[in-house]
Amino acid sequence: MAPQMLYPQMTRKPPFTVEVPGVEKVKGETIPRRNLKAKDALINRPSEDVATIYDNLKRAAAKYGNAKCIGTRKLVKTHTENKKIKKMVDGKETEVEKRWTFSELSGYSYLSFHDFEKLSEDLGSGLRKLGLVKNDKLHLYGATRYDKRSPVNNAVAS
Repeated sequence: MAPQMLYPQMTRKPPFTVEVPGVEKVKGETIPRRNLKAKDALINRPSEDVATIYDNLKRAAAKYGNAKCIGTRKLVKTHTENKKIKKMVDGKETEVEKRWTFSELSGYSYLSFHDFEKLSEDLGSGLRKLGLVKNDKLHLYGATRYDKRSPVNNAVAS
């Protein structure tokens, strides 16, 4: 069976944005525009029951459950190659050797929203057990790794 092809298509009809009401026109500028859902005021939270990052994590876990939440890939091998490239040196084109380094990565492995919630709560509990309390500072972050990202989500809930 051939794989199904998905093509981009519009699911809503324009307009997608509207001018912000009550804003005076400034010469040389356009009136600010907003999404239709936020035409009267900016949206500060995804829902009324979300006031913190922890609230957002709990809401997402309840809403999306076992769906893929966050993924990572492991480093399989670092490759290095020497290649000759053409470069202008003192107005003359010369070949110089350049060392290229690139990473070979595994496929993605994912945590579900429930699993990520549990990981975040476990890490938050560990921070609390280490003695961290409200207003303590913690710098532990790696945007490309979920095991470094989850403390950020739960440090505020500890």
